[in-house]
Amino acid sequence: MKKPLLIVGLMLAAIAATIGTVVVLGNHAPKDLRDSTKGLKVETSFPRQDLKSEAKTTPVDLPVISKTGPWPKIAFDETTYAFGRMAVNSHNEHTFVIRNEGDADLIMKEGKTTCKCTKFAVESKVLKPGEQTKLVIDWKAGTASDRAFRHGGPVYTNDPKNAEVNFAVEGAIDMPVELLPNLWSVGNISLGKTGTLRAGIASRLTDQLEIESIESPSGKVSVKISPMNAEEIASEKWEKGFRLDVEVAADIPPGKFEEEIKINLRGIDNVPFMTAKLTARKYGTFILQPLDGALFAPDKLVLQLGQFPASEGRHTKLLLIVDEKDMSEPFQITDIEADPPFLKASLQQLGTSTGTVHRYAIEISVPPGRPHVQKTDTKRGHITIHTNHPSKETIQTDVLMHSH
Repeated sequence: MKKPLLIVGLMLAAIAATIGTVVVLGNHAPKDLRDSTKGLKVETSFPRQDLKSEAKTTPVDLPVISKTGPWPKIAFDETTYAFGRMAVNSHNEHTFVIRNEGDADLIMKEGKTTCKCTKFAVESKVLKPGEQTKLVIDWKAGTASDRAFRHGGPVYTNDPKNAEVNFAVEGAIDMPVELLPNLWSVGNISLGKTGTLRAGIASRLTDQLEIESIESPSGKVSVKISPMNAEEIASEKWEKGFRLDVEVAADIPPGKFEEEIKINLRGIDNVPFMTAKLTARKYGTFILQPLDGALFAPDKLVLQLGQFPASEGRHTKLLLIVDEKDMSEPFQITDIEADPPFLKASLQQLGTSTGTVHRYAIEISVPPGRPHVQKTDTKRGHITIHTNHPSKETIQTDVLMHSH
């Protein structure tokens, strides 16, 4: 009975020795062999260190805090400076005062700022008891408005009660002057009527804003200027603003009307003028509407043909309403101007009319086999259709498409 037990004991000893060899080999093996153990989960009773957290909060060069004292005491009147409002693209700075009210030298080191737009530095990194220094934060506003700007950074110290103090500046970044709205969309204008729009221009940064003049290239747009009332000023916290009552003349040509209105200013640094893009659509002899699910915006006169294989082409129909009271011959297309040049148009009368108003389906098409082309919002296509109508008006629309 003793021999079997002896054999078992020898076997266990051999296994233990083998395991020990593997463990030793694992510690001293070549790198390529050690790497083969990556991905294995090894349980341990030793606590695991949070390396990411420690690297972030305890850099190697942080001021060392004494374990026995005496200790410094960092003191300050504020850690956040509210600068109020400032213009886009401008820069500013603020000085914080830091004192040492403790019994030992106060050692400080700046951390990383929260934004590349912000820089800060402590003037004297070591303060003896009773001394003070300056912390200057310099920041630059971006190109866009930001109503919740807040940036700064930490100062690390050897004060055991304030090992990290965060200093910041906060406020609002505003445009020096704002148009309300940016795009002046008058909408549809009926035949013989004027088009109107209430707009505005205002500043949250200065009360020196003045309007010198307003220019309409066509002379068809007039603008009445009047100061905003107290309620309008308070509603958006403006410093100063003006109401702009815009009127588009009744005699603009039918179809889409667009122009840039120039507003000449005074009292705003580096902003001598602003421009507003005005759009309107004048109803005339022709009225265009979508038909059979066509993607057509009548107020903007934009037709979307979508994406399609160039080998197959694409076509869509619009409803065309025409007043033919002064016509003595059938209404028909006489000419087409288009970009791309292979856009086609054809007419088909819908039903019969007992009066002078007639309805047509006007088909806009891209024939199969034409070249690949892409027309987008930034580079639109266009089609102008001439007819034999005595008014000499044309039928026009922009075209968006992508044939591939």
